[in-house]
Amino acid sequence: MRKKYLVLPAVLILAAAVVTTVSLWPTELKKQRRQNLCLGMLTERTAGLLQDGKGGTVMADEFVPDGAEATGTSADPVFSTICFVNRENAEDKSGDGLRLQYTLDVSSSSTPSEAPKGATTLENGRTGWVGQRQSEVQLPAGCASKMRRPDEPYVTVTLKVSPVAIAGRDWDYASLMKDSRTVILEAVGNLAEQYGCAT
Repeated sequence: MRKKYLVLPAVLILAAAVVTTVSLWPTELKKQRRQNLCLGMLTERTAGLLQDGKGGTVMADEFVPDGAEATGTSADPVFSTICFVNRENAEDKSGDGLRLQYTLDVSSSSTPSEAPKGATTLENGRTGWVGQRQSEVQLPAGCASKMRRPDEPYVTVTLKVSPVAIAGRDWDYASLMKDSRTVILEAVGNLAEQYGCAT
């Protein structure tokens, strides 16, 4: 066999080695998704801040609605997963007695949503708002292309507080909004780090 015919197999072997190395190389995305909750967005400590005050172990359930994966344009589950953060009832050992504290999800769009009445607009380089029941914060501008969403430049993390958490805190909205702010800003910061688009 002539040497010029050996070039193609050598190139293919090299390409396979590069792909294998890249897929095994520890990335920030893989590291955070292994260590943290909600697709790597929240540490367990921060996840437990926004709660109803009744105790119980923090449990996060990453849920993909029926058909969400089929309609998604990316294999990355971040755009098709809703993270439910619950507290386990201490007296119920079966795992069925969970109290929903809040949900966290990520979406992309061509325009950001307006802040509702009573929401606090964020400053210091962050775009979005924190409200009494819901908060929305956009990832930095460069994240959409890194997340394969160049046609939808606004990637938003949405936090929805459960009525259980609101009632459990005696409708103390100032305290809830403080904790909501901490939770959503950590989620946005960690997600931006995963994709290498943090500012």
